[in-house]
Amino acid sequence: MSYYNADGLRILTDNDQGAVNNKGISSDVDIKTLVVDVDMTENIAPSANDPFIPAGAYIKSATAVVTQAAAGGTSINIGLSSLSSAGVAAVIDADGIDSGVLTAALAANLAVVCNGAYVGGTAGVGADNAYVTTAATGTFTAGKFKLVIEYIEV
Repeated sequence: MSYYNADGLRILTDNDQGAVNNKGISSDVDIKTLVVDVDMTENIAPSANDPFIPAGAYIKSATAVVTQAAAGGTSINIGLSSLSSAGVAAVIDADGIDSGVLTAALAANLAVVCNGAYVGGTAGVGADNAYVTTAATGTFTAGKFKLVIEYIEV
């Protein structure tokens, strides 16, 4: 026989069953995070063991958290590339995470909220796994940031 405890909660016993409630979940268990350390003195090109965003995923947000102030260069593009089984990279979008992030925006202890075409939009990353790439305009002599990407894997 079921009963209510001192907290007012119904305790099910014997063969009693609770009512099924199919109204969805309210947690972010489907949102995953990829963190990439970026050294602005070196452009990132994908290689076989690099972390990636799975094919078909949607990028919810991307933020560049500066850990060392940028010096030198003019700006940096943050993009996405795929990688074939032979290790050949193909550009998905050279500035799909963010385009032309200026050196001044990359000062120490700042964060840049990225707004490229693949961030927070309706397009997924495509049929191939997506690797983070960078391409600098000018020569950076210093600068590091953590790129934090939240994505939904489908």
